[in-house]
Amino acid sequence: MKRKAVLAVVGVVLAVSGVGAVVLTSGGNSSEPPAAAGVVDVTTPGSTVASSGAPTTTTTPSQVSTTPSVGRGSVRGGGLPYSDGSLPEDPTADPGPDPVFANDPELRRDDGYSYRVGKPGDHQLAAGTLALQYDVTTNALKARLAERGPELAKATGIALYLTGGTALSDGDLAALQGVHRDLGPGNLTRLYVYNLRSIQGGRECTPTSGLPCAGQQARGGKFPYLWHNGWWDTWVKQLVLDDLAAVPDGAFSNHNFSEVSLRGARSIGVMAFGHAPYAKLDVLYLPSVDTIAHDAFRRNQYLVKVNLPNATAVDDFAFDDASRLQYFTAPQLRRLGRNALNDSHELVSVNLPELEYLGINCFDLNHKLIGLRLPALTEMDKNAVTNFANLRWVHAPRLTTVWHNAITNNAQLTTVVIPAVTRLGPGAIRGNPALTAVHLGPTPPGQEADVFTGSPMATVYHSGDPGAWATFKASGNPGLAIRPRP
Repeated sequence: MKRKAVLAVVGVVLAVSGVGAVVLTSGGNSSEPPAAAGVVDVTTPGSTVASSGAPTTTTTPSQVSTTPSVGRGSVRGGGLPYSDGSLPEDPTADPGPDPVFANDPELRRDDGYSYRVGKPGDHQLAAGTLALQYDVTTNALKARLAERGPELAKATGIALYLTGGTALSDGDLAALQGVHRDLGPGNLTRLYVYNLRSIQGGRECTPTSGLPCAGQQARGGKFPYLWHNGWWDTWVKQLVLDDLAAVPDGAFSNHNFSEVSLRGARSIGVMAFGHAPYAKLDVLYLPSVDTIAHDAFRRNQYLVKVNLPNATAVDDFAFDDASRLQYFTAPQLRRLGRNALNDSHELVSVNLPELEYLGINCFDLNHKLIGLRLPALTEMDKNAVTNFANLRWVHAPRLTTVWHNAITNNAQLTTVVIPAVTRLGPGAIRGNPALTAVHLGPTPPGQEADVFTGSPMATVYHSGDPGAWATFKASGNPGLAIRPRP
């Protein structure tokens, strides 16, 4: 198989956090290196906060950095078939994954997580962080923070280590969220909470909710209303909750975070981070997550990269209207729900090698994606791949069922490889004016109406006996050539 060389360019990432140029580092493993020189653990009154002149910490495997910086964005410089659409000499051969997912450090990352009880000194913290232990059984966090007022005034972050339990009361959580209003520190942006295993969810702002936000609507998705949770006007821009086991429904909806680290979370609830059009969260890495509920990250419009190394299910509208999203990798994903990546205008490439089901209207209105490789896909639902401005090829060798209008209105699509297909629904491959080759298998599939309408240049290639295909006519375009595969 002849190929041109593939060139992958990997960007260098620097997160700007707090004071000066600091790489935000966090983690849940007490075996990690102790705090870097110049970072002081503040655990008793009279201790000092690390000065802004402390040395920059170094990146560890527990870092999640999502602040935009120089070098972010598209990281691939060229190569086929993902940049110019040129397929191998045998167009039915597996083009392989896009090299970007192996070469980019944020997209290939899968460093795992193991919960251990943490204490001050176990983690590298950014300079200027006030670290303290807190016994949750006292239910007096507001008073404890007030006692540290002079230190908080100098601090750029808080690292809270819980003892006596693994959850905060409603009052304590509110004290943490509102410390900027209650005590007036003006420099805080970072919050780390360790040993926190559960957290309160949000409340939906329905017209009868009694909340100040009652009736306020969220654009699109399944849910018409915002969710209130206490984080809307908080001081926190960089949030580290690496020990959290699950993110409940609406917990951080309408957030304004620029960095999020959730290394232990195994599930993300409905609208958990949904509707955050102005939040500068641009890289999402969730190493332990298995399931993401519907609308979970809908309308996070600054997302650029999503890395879900162990997720198996992403529900409907989960990343809908992530309009700046460029790269999406989920190597264990089996199911991608309805509208899950809809309105992803800037999407350049996806890595979904185990995906079996692609939902209704999953991809739509995309301008940049050139190749779509789905080697394990068996079912493509209605309108799944539509209105791609630059899509050139679709490779889905195990696909058996293609529903209504599934691969339609893609202006530059030339090649579709679906040799296992047994059913082509109405209009399944219609409206692709540049389509030249549809590669089917040994047996003619069942066809419904208008499958090939509006694809006048296509040739249907098959790998079967010519006699079995002698009477096959392309539905909606019976004049198309039917030929054995070269």
